[in-house]
Amino acid sequence: MEKRLWLQIDIDRVGDQLRASGRGSDGENPAPHILPNTTVEDVEAFGEQIRQAAKHGKELQEELLQAQRLYKALLHADLRDVMQRQHGYRQEEALLLRLGLKHERSLQAIPWEALCQPDTNQGFLGNSDEVLVARSVVSNRRAVCREVSGAVRVLGVSLVGRATVTRLQAALDEPIRNGEVEFDFLVGAQARRSALIKRLARPPSPHILHLVCHGRVDERGRPQLEMLDDTGTPDWFDVELLAQDLHEHCREYLRLIVLDACEGAQPGGLVSAAECLAQKAAGAVVAYLWPVKSDITQHCSEEFYKSLTRESARRGDVAVSLNAARRAVLTRFRSSAEAFSPVLFLRGDDSVLFDFQHREVQRPPPPSPKPQSPEPSPALRMLLKKPFTLVLGDRWSNERDMLKGFRRRLIEDLASKVGPIPDGVSMSALTQHYALRFEEQNLDNQFQDVFGKVAASLPLVEDLARRLAPGVHVTLLRFPILERALDKHRPDITIHVINPPPPGRDGGLATLRQRKAGARDWEIVTTPPRSFNPERDIILLRLYCGYLPPNAYMRALLTEDDYLFGVSELDSMLTGEAGSMFPPDLVDELVASLTHRPALVLGMSMLTWHHRRLLYQLFGRSPLPKGSLVVLEPGEGEQELWRRGRILPPKGADPVLELSASQLAVPLSNAEPHVEGP
Repeated sequence: MEKRLWLQIDIDRVGDQLRASGRGSDGENPAPHILPNTTVEDVEAFGEQIRQAAKHGKELQEELLQAQRLYKALLHADLRDVMQRQHGYRQEEALLLRLGLKHERSLQAIPWEALCQPDTNQGFLGNSDEVLVARSVVSNRRAVCREVSGAVRVLGVSLVGRATVTRLQAALDEPIRNGEVEFDFLVGAQARRSALIKRLARPPSPHILHLVCHGRVDERGRPQLEMLDDTGTPDWFDVELLAQDLHEHCREYLRLIVLDACEGAQPGGLVSAAECLAQKAAGAVVAYLWPVKSDITQHCSEEFYKSLTRESARRGDVAVSLNAARRAVLTRFRSSAEAFSPVLFLRGDDSVLFDFQHREVQRPPPPSPKPQSPEPSPALRMLLKKPFTLVLGDRWSNERDMLKGFRRRLIEDLASKVGPIPDGVSMSALTQHYALRFEEQNLDNQFQDVFGKVAASLPLVEDLARRLAPGVHVTLLRFPILERALDKHRPDITIHVINPPPPGRDGGLATLRQRKAGARDWEIVTTPPRSFNPERDIILLRLYCGYLPPNAYMRALLTEDDYLFGVSELDSMLTGEAGSMFPPDLVDELVASLTHRPALVLGMSMLTWHHRRLLYQLFGRSPLPKGSLVVLEPGEGEQELWRRGRILPPKGADPVLELSASQLAVPLSNAEPHVEGP
């Protein structure tokens, strides 16, 4: 086998300028050069421009000229000549371009992969089939391409809920069915750091570790990852210690680590961790410069793993696979700059990680047929045949787990100031106590710190979004999971999202955001429409506030006072004390549409007082509209309360079902989406 052609380019600072020096795989040593007409400030500004374009899902426009200019400045004079000669030697094989960034965090934060060949619009380094770009890592440990005789073993570890692992498993579905990949995962309590180390010590060891987490560099300059300690509490752990454990237990098998940050993570937090892990634990690490939307990461993962794990002429080449994944994202998502978030850190001079020469792939046996689940309820089947009003509570999501972590933080702070907190204190009472002791702004900061890490999607909500008809709907989720799912699955429908005025006694105005049919971006609406069209559009009421799409925070309802003053009749909630954004006839239109259709009530509890208060304000003293359905999680023990109307509504609700998320997903996925015309 011929040796891999590569070109190393080291980039470092010289005052306020940048210097590039190179060496080639055949001993070439071109003279260093200062990047002409380029300062460090220019490059950092370019990086921020690309990050902002990625944040808003936009393609490179004005930034393209700068990307072309930087490409020309970097590959200048002798360095350009060496690269052209390398291409001429072996045109059928892509050249590996290794970038050495001298441990400079500011240089590592630059998306060099977005540099674009002059006179082209799509000739980026990051999607080329002629040049494969990687970030070079200095290490005294040799990188080895080892033989894989069967399936590539992938271990997924998620600290932010099962949804991220579900998306990863979906991305690997075809290779798993073909026998090319074996997939295992750790979530929840299984994802504690100690449990992860025990799993890594137990054969078979993974070839790929896909870790969904957050990263940072602490005040002493040490890269850290957020993981769960033995009590299940998120905490920061030094990456170097994790690298030592990985090297001890997986040195003969582990080839690749993927560090995947969920939306809301700090930009650049995983880059230093990636370099450390590539130096000490794995031959290559893929990390994200900035978190991107879940549909982007899923598509990127699907294309990346599909290319990497299949036996082909590329022989398990991680750089080829990542370039192919970026190309797929650019193609599917309108040339979005989000494609340049994933970057490759590489130890050694070859990006081939897997040797499939003697590989024998066997398809796994087909799973035993599952017994047919009985129809949950004729009433559910009838409800899904026609438009309904969704009332989505906050007990039917992974927000329950997030609330546990939030609750634990508040109790710890309060206990340090006032002593032990009694068991069984409600969340609203606990937050009220905290706000009185520590001020509302500190409560808000704690809330954002926890809920800024919530998963971007949930399987049940995805199924609901596919089926949801135009009309007025209610969500109590603090994170815009439903909005994002609707944005993804209903691009042809205009979506209006209404936040009531923020809680408090000082008044305020309701907020309206919308994503028009066929548009990509959400926009703030300062002038209300003359009327809504619930027969054509989706109008979503975020009655507990929180994060507006795509990720804008407005203070959420948390304390007893918030629910007392913030939850009133719907027209009052949309009006606020400072005057309404919506005229009375428009509010009446929303109220009439909300109560006209049968309701599907999910994730609500009769034993939660602010749930009862909200339902009372939405539906008044009347029973739920005819044909409505209440779905409780198994084991809630509230069916009789709802049926008899012991608390609310007065005449009771029937039917009331107990269904798990997976049980509800079956009829939802089988139901046809219902869309009415204007």
